[in-house]
Amino acid sequence: MNSSAFSSLFFALSLILISHVPFPTSGANLIESVCNDAMEDQVACLQLLQSEPRFATAKNYVHLSKMILEMGVKKGEKVQNELKEMMMKNPSPAITQCATTLYDGVVGSFKSSLGEMKEDGLTANYDAKVAGDGPATCDRALAAANIVNPTISALNKEILLISKIAFLATNELPESP
Repeated sequence: MNSSAFSSLFFALSLILISHVPFPTSGANLIESVCNDAMEDQVACLQLLQSEPRFATAKNYVHLSKMILEMGVKKGEKVQNELKEMMMKNPSPAITQCATTLYDGVVGSFKSSLGEMKEDGLTANYDAKVAGDGPATCDRALAAANIVNPTISALNKEILLISKIAFLATNELPESP
């Protein structure tokens, strides 16, 4: 084989190999991808994730998922504290259930998902989804007690959205390392 043919073959093989190298995805593209999957919550998803510049720095789904789950823990704890304050002013059984049992589960599920990310992507994904059970059950408990509280409803809606976004992001994690 002459050097010209060898050079052409080497060049062609190099192009083929380079075309199969995964290039890093930008955080903005990751955000758009996750939020596109959020369907009817796409706009709210984009607003939430674009409101914090650190999400745009995500290098991959593992990094993005971790940041979303950390936000879920932080906001879940914040909502739980607000509910506990409301519980002191209005000690109804429904608000007490929301502030204690249900939001203990929310925060615990987000933390569990964070802990499982490196070990088991499927379990992390499941736990991210389960975090949304608390606010959904809280809304039902308030409705059953004929309590209309727009503040609690808005807080529950935000946590439900974070749970959904975390579920979509962790859905892209490898099943196991």
